[in-house]
Amino acid sequence: MRDVEAPVPVDPAAVWLDQDAPEPSAAGAVAVPSTTVRLFGYSFHTGTAAAIVDSVAARYADGPRTIVTANVDHVVQLAEDADFRGAYARAAARTLDGMPLVWLARAASGRPAVRITGHDLLACVLADPPPFARRVFFVAARQDAADTLTTRLQAAGLPDGAVASAVPPFGFEDDEAYGRALAERIRAHGTTLLVMGVGAPKSEIWVDRRGRALGSPVVFCVGDALSVAAGCLPRAPWLMQRLGLEWVFRFLCAPRRLFRRYFIESWRFIGIAVRDRVSGWRD
Repeated sequence: MRDVEAPVPVDPAAVWLDQDAPEPSAAGAVAVPSTTVRLFGYSFHTGTAAAIVDSVAARYADGPRTIVTANVDHVVQLAEDADFRGAYARAAARTLDGMPLVWLARAASGRPAVRITGHDLLACVLADPPPFARRVFFVAARQDAADTLTTRLQAAGLPDGAVASAVPPFGFEDDEAYGRALAERIRAHGTTLLVMGVGAPKSEIWVDRRGRALGSPVVFCVGDALSVAAGCLPRAPWLMQRLGLEWVFRFLCAPRRLFRRYFIESWRFIGIAVRDRVSGWRD
């Protein structure tokens, strides 16, 4: 485990990235990489995962500092879910997960754009936990995944008791009593890194609604990447990832669950992307 260092305090007003404002910066803090691209009304960071994670962790905040990883499904849901849009607008950083978004970013900006997934965020902390990951809380879809990652973090140097977890019941995001209790558990643990592995948009919206009740952890919303990192779910071969075909692998692993998402709902992304580019050209 890396030596613990105190985070650098900065102006709290500089923490959140306004979807309609230029990228803020703060003197004395490690700035989020300045290379961004504008898509769908939001600024997306195209630097490395490590640079983005370190810069978000270095900022002071009176509430959670959430990193969201956008994919095609997110874009479709953002078009129809105001709560999801609010969570995205208040996120500390947004990355490009799905390859179609990376290709769009490259075309729109004429610059390189890097794909940063939930797997990449987790890789920044699992092998060698940084200072901000000294108290970790997993909200997972399955207990065996949370237990496996807990063991891995302990092997990497975190002491017993530094990692806690919960597996919420289906529909927890609409259960006010459970939500309050879970938020209190997270805060009481002294959580400095909260990993949400229960899917979108529920993870992002739940964190956004609970806000200060969670304390001020860095938050990774990573979905199934949590279970994949634990070895409980397979990940697509590297070549399929490189070619933007990871969705095919996921569909083959869970066809009944993902058929509607990939073959019905995701087609709406094309129209959304075209409208966004036409709007960009007009501007």
